[in-house]
Amino acid sequence: MAREANTVYIGRKPLMNYVLAVITSFNASNADQVVLKARGRAISAAVDVAEISTRRFLKNVRVNRVDIGSEEIHVREENRMKTVSTMEITLARAPKKTETEDEEEKPTDKTPPGKLTDIKGIGAKIAEQLESAGINTIRDLANSDPTKLSKHLQISEKRLSKWVDEAEKSTKPQ
Repeated sequence: MAREANTVYIGRKPLMNYVLAVITSFNASNADQVVLKARGRAISAAVDVAEISTRRFLKNVRVNRVDIGSEEIHVREENRMKTVSTMEITLARAPKKTETEDEEEKPTDKTPPGKLTDIKGIGAKIAEQLESAGINTIRDLANSDPTKLSKHLQISEKRLSKWVDEAEKSTKPQ
């Protein structure tokens, strides 16, 4: 089987081995994209590798495309063909911003503080948990449902309600 450049085949190794391979592929070859390929049980690992790579290490890289499919493989022990699910995740560098785009994103006096840790009672660990649930800014927290978050994060609904209330107050125009 020929190995394509900037392709990481996901298998049974520890996730961080594959994350390192992704980071190396982007940095060493100065590639604009890297493809993660997995099949069968390794598909969930490929998704984890993509998430860890883009959220923790490569902030300028995004999931560009996800292709799913299936392929037939020969099972030697049983001497038969078997259909296995496949997935390809293409990670690509985000396009560089122009000076105009950078100016548009600069916070104004009316922009509320965006860091979750600005909310009383939310430290780095809780902020990380919230981010894993898709809550990345104070505005996201203000628009969230404490009941659903409580079930998802295993944090008391009362505690989450306080944080949501504080987030709502801080996002209202002064």
